[in-house]
Amino acid sequence: MKNDPIEAALAALDDVPLRTPEGLKQITKALAAKSNLVVAKAARIAGDSQWTELSPELVKAFERLLKGGVSADKGCAASTAIARALFALDYDGAELYLAGMHHVQIEPAYIRPTDTAVDLRSICAMGLVSTNYRHKLRELVDLLVDPEWQARAGAVRAIATAGSEPAALLLRLKAQIGDKEPDVMADCFSGLLAMEGVEALPLVTSFADGRAADGRAKELSETAILALGESRRAEAVEWLKEKFARTADGETRQAILLALATSRTEPAIEFVLDLIRSGSERTSEMALSAMEVNRGDRRLQEEVEKALQERRA
Repeated sequence: MKNDPIEAALAALDDVPLRTPEGLKQITKALAAKSNLVVAKAARIAGDSQWTELSPELVKAFERLLKGGVSADKGCAASTAIARALFALDYDGAELYLAGMHHVQIEPAYIRPTDTAVDLRSICAMGLVSTNYRHKLRELVDLLVDPEWQARAGAVRAIATAGSEPAALLLRLKAQIGDKEPDVMADCFSGLLAMEGVEALPLVTSFADGRAADGRAKELSETAILALGESRRAEAVEWLKEKFARTADGETRQAILLALATSRTEPAIEFVLDLIRSGSERTSEMALSAMEVNRGDRRLQEEVEKALQERRA
């Protein structure tokens, strides 16, 4: 049976001596390969090993692949891997990231044609924010209205890392306008809480209290509630505890308990454990279910077992 040259090239990359002159030659050759799978693997190796000397070759491969389109890089596998590697290597070339953010690659798919450059646009958005490019927020505004929600979410996450007041205002505007995808709104809430801290609470809690008027109030409420828990802020935890006390809806109460369990802060965990110990049977079961999110934490699991034993005593 004839050996597959692509499989052989991929396997050979496993044995590349990292950060050596010989390894540099091998990765450089792989980045120039016709197979986008080989290029993608070489890029991952460069990024994971922090091989900054390979940045010029990564840039060269990226430009070649973007120009070649589908025929050169099916699924944008290699260009996405290169962008991720360059970001990991702190590459600050705004032109490359801008090209990636503007790239759209429509490919045939089973149900309908698919844009395979969505992840590429998101990664390049993060890369652009890390540069000194003056108009980065202007470019990110365009990505906020991308037809693909994953790209819009990527724009939101990139804006959240900018750390400036104009960036925070952009996220506030996006939250107020809304998005049909809950994940985009979740990133908005999380980004605002990370950037503004306690100043973001009134806006996020207004959604948690069901302010949306487009028929998705409950969905957005749970999204905001989970974002509050993930923020791990003391003020957010206190608000969630108060919200639980004044909420009758079972699904909302479950979302609050999950948010508290997710926060993993001592006051939040103690609140959930106390409900396991002394809450009604239904409430105790809900609190126990929420703590399943921390199943991998042995210490917390021991606390849960202890709370159950105290309840049975």
